Amino acid sequence: LDLLKSIHSRAKAVAQITLTTYDEALCRLIEPNVSTTAQRVAALEELHRAGIPTVVGLCPILPFLNDTQENIRGIVDACAAAGVQGILNVGMGVTLRSGDREYFYAQLDRKFPGLKECYVRTYGNAYDVPSPKSRELMKLFHSRCEEKGIWHDNSRIFRYMAQFEEKSSQMSLF
Repeated sequence: LDLLKSIHSRAKAVAQITLTTYDEALCRLIEPNVSTTAQRVAALEELHRAGIPTVVGLCPILPFLNDTQENIRGIVDACAAAGVQGILNVGMGVTLRSGDREYFYAQLDRKFPGLKECYVRTYGNAYDVPSPKSRELMKLFHSRCEEKGIWHDNSRIFRYMAQFEEKSSQMSLF
């Protein structure tokens, strides 16, 4: 804890952590090589206790996997309990570049048999892959954040985060 406070006093930084799903089992499937959601939320709580401001990136929201009201409510509620200042959200969906799409589809085949066909039928080779529930999930996201007192306006959050950026000036030789 003292180390975290020391780092914050020197760095004057805001911590940013990404959350994808509130469901621990799903988290282990879609993000097998990273900390689970529960571990990330515990880190957010510890940072908050140390006086370090936190922001969460809510992404990606994968159509037909974690694009549920329960997931959005769970993440927002966990962020509120952890004292998160704001949640960045650029939409309910995912982007799939060429190359990424092939890897993603292969993982869908491996971990969620039959789901790839649903993606291909719905999105083909589209880069932007929004959830069919995007509108209702965004409405829920904004209203839940408002209810919990969490910032959800990306511009406001980025302005806040910019306050912590280290300012440097050009050195002069003369």
